[in-house]
Amino acid sequence: MTMRCIRALCSTPSSSPNYFSLFSLTPSYSIDLFALSTRYKELQTECHPDKHTNSSAEEQEKAATKSALLNKAYRCLRDPYCRAKTLLQCAGQDPTVSSVENEFLMEMMDFNDEVEMCEDLASLQVIREANETGLSNLFDEFDRYFSEGHTDVAANRLTKCKFLLQTRERIDQREDFLTVL
Repeated sequence: MTMRCIRALCSTPSSSPNYFSLFSLTPSYSIDLFALSTRYKELQTECHPDKHTNSSAEEQEKAATKSALLNKAYRCLRDPYCRAKTLLQCAGQDPTVSSVENEFLMEMMDFNDEVEMCEDLASLQVIREANETGLSNLFDEFDRYFSEGHTDVAANRLTKCKFLLQTRERIDQREDFLTVL
């Protein structure tokens, strides 16, 4: 395994790696996905276990571990929710501890009831579009608040995103159900 690859992957404690630093990216919600993909391919070229078939068993094990970490980090940074969660963790904010307003919870209950009562695919598509718009707006708000240093408000927006992501899953399930009918 090359020293460059080892340094890039070992720059943070293995218990909580900074996925941004693995790819030499500045921690930010708005990242260049093309640059991420390019850097991922470069690192995988250096670190992939297939490149170390003639190395010792220990080096092969290290390569497999590093490659798995790169895969996990890449998947995470490509996913908006996971990327936002990682940013909060890097900032020392627990992304799982945030409450939401009762009004929002009531709106979500009503919205999910609409999904469950939806009888046709066209109506479900309207609900899907509203959900995706809401999700996009919340991620934009997360980005703005996080960039301004308001990590507590950003965490609140991320918690709300989680609700809308769960609603997305319910919409997908309802679509599957309606398609079968």
